[in-house]
Amino acid sequence: MDLLEVSNFSYKLNPLKSLKLKDKAKLDSESRLAILETLQLSFELNPMLENFCRQSNRIVNFSAMQIQAEGQTFEVKLSDGHRYYRSFNLEDKGILIGNLTFKRHHPFESYEISLLSQMVKLLQANLGNALHMRRLQQQVRSDYLTGIGNRAHFDEILSLSLDQQQRQPNQGLVLALLDLNGFKQINDQHGHAIGDDVLIRFANILQTCIRGSDRCFRIGGDEFALLLSPANSQSAQNVERRLAQSLIQDDMLCNLQLSTSFGYSLWNAGDNAEALFNAADQHMYDHKRLSTKLGLSAV
Repeated sequence: MDLLEVSNFSYKLNPLKSLKLKDKAKLDSESRLAILETLQLSFELNPMLENFCRQSNRIVNFSAMQIQAEGQTFEVKLSDGHRYYRSFNLEDKGILIGNLTFKRHHPFESYEISLLSQMVKLLQANLGNALHMRRLQQQVRSDYLTGIGNRAHFDEILSLSLDQQQRQPNQGLVLALLDLNGFKQINDQHGHAIGDDVLIRFANILQTCIRGSDRCFRIGGDEFALLLSPANSQSAQNVERRLAQSLIQDDMLCNLQLSTSFGYSLWNAGDNAEALFNAADQHMYDHKRLSTKLGLSAV
C-alpha cells in the first residue's frame, strides 16, 4: 500500500457554511474551481491524490481517503482512527476501474455524501490519466521479461538510497550482486525459451528471499542486484542462505543444476555508487573463482 502521511492537517466547516451546504448539497462554483485547479498541480498519482484530499477536506471533513484501483491500494491519511466509511465507484470512460472510500469518526450526513459524490466525479476526469502515467512509469522501470526493476530503475533507486544513507547513516545499506553460473550452457543446450523460464523463475525466487523494504533488479542478461535496507552483513548472508535453499527446492532449476555467484558490499561513509558497486562486483567474482577452483556450487 502506498501511504501518504499529512501531519497536523484538519479543517472543520463553520456552522454558517455547514448550514448553507446542507440547504443546497451542491458544490458552488468556487469550490469546484478550487478542486479542478488542485488536480492540475500534479499529474502523478500520489501527489494528485494528496492534493485532492487536502482540498476536499476543506468542504467535507474526513480523516482518511483510500483508493483501490488496478490491484493496488493508495491511502492518504489525515488522522488516526475511523469507524465510518463511504465508498464510491471510480470509472474511466464508463468502465469501472476501482473505488474510493472516505473515512472518519462519525457518520456522514446525506448532504455530505452528495458533496463527496460530486467531488469524486471531478477526480475521475483526471484519475484515468494519472493511472495511465503510473503504468507507463512502471513499464519503463521494469524488466520486460521478469517484471522486476531494470537497470535504469536500479540506478535511480541506488542514487536515492545513497542520499538516504547520508541523512541516516546508522540505517545500513547493502548492495548484493548475483549472476547465474552456466546460464549460457543452459541456453545452448535447452534453447532460449528454457533460458527465459530460468530467468523468470530465478527472479520470482529472489523476490521471496528478501523483505518488503528490500529491492530486486535484473541489471543484465543473467545479472541481478539487490538493495537491502536497513541492513548489515548478516542481512546479506541471510538472503544468500534463503536463496540457496530455495534453488534446491525448485525442481526445474535443481535438475538444470543452476547455481549463482553472490557478492555484496556494505555502505561506508563516503562511498558513492561506483565504489559500492565495484566492491560488490569484486566480492562476487572472488566468490565465483573460489567456487570454480574447489569445484563447488557458488550458491
